[in-house]
Amino acid sequence: MFFSDGVSGKVIAWGNLPPGFSAYSAVVDTVQSYGRPYTAVTELTGSPTGRSLFFDSGECFHQIKFGQGERHSEGAYDDRTMMPVKTFRNPESYLDNLALMYSGGEPVRLFSKEDFPGFTQEPEMVAELNRSRDRLSGLCAPGIVIELQNVYAEAAIRTYRLQVGGQVMSLSLGTEITASEYCLRAAVGPLHAGRVVTPVDGLNLGVGMTVATIRTKSGTRFGSGKTVAAKAAYIDWEARKVFGYLCPGEPRRENAAVLRDWIATFRIDAELYKGMVNQVPVLSPDQWKEQYESWRGQAEKRIRNRVSIALSYTP
Repeated sequence: MFFSDGVSGKVIAWGNLPPGFSAYSAVVDTVQSYGRPYTAVTELTGSPTGRSLFFDSGECFHQIKFGQGERHSEGAYDDRTMMPVKTFRNPESYLDNLALMYSGGEPVRLFSKEDFPGFTQEPEMVAELNRSRDRLSGLCAPGIVIELQNVYAEAAIRTYRLQVGGQVMSLSLGTEITASEYCLRAAVGPLHAGRVVTPVDGLNLGVGMTVATIRTKSGTRFGSGKTVAAKAAYIDWEARKVFGYLCPGEPRRENAAVLRDWIATFRIDAELYKGMVNQVPVLSPDQWKEQYESWRGQAEKRIRNRVSIALSYTP
């Protein structure tokens, strides 16, 4: 089945529509960040049974390890990158935090862990390497070398038991987290000024550079890049896809299987996704912040609506 935006009619994605569910899809044009100026959302609702299957195209963040006249302020909005500031999280930590948003901050209990369907780490890391090289090339300035130190790609599915308003619910969540770690250094000479390089003696990061080369020279532990003599160091990271399945009742193994099937059959339109991340609006710093606050409010409202659907179920 094709899932299309209700206003424009543009196809957002395609996948299976399970029996008993109705579908709603939309492209949300409220800006989350420079890296995610638009958000695609697909909701499948089985109202009589209180179930919700959902997808959104994720969110981007910026971590300041240290900088020139800048400091990391968790939850702030960075005027330079036009991204919310948040410390890097792996998929497990990201999903744990998201589950707490569904429970309203009440404790949640992890029920099970699953592999993310179709995820293969090496190709995803190569894709992140290419995206990072292209993105950082646009940030180069005279007299500065951008050293791309490491890239990251991991994915996970986790199922939780939560209790809201005295009612027990099962929440299965899945996401893929990608990230790049980089620092700014003064160019030693004109040869590498304004370039993106690897930690290998300032070697220019060309098309032939591989993930294995970066891993070998910078170490395998993401976030531990050397910053001696660096002017600034950062991590840019994103949840590229977020999937979920919320239903009333105790968690069961079958719930994670429902989410795995949903992920395995769901395909976002490639051209739409490319447009979403490349069509960046021209906004003032204050407008970027206002847009993000609005986006966050809309995301929280979608969470409350899903919880309300589960709460409305009466056996």
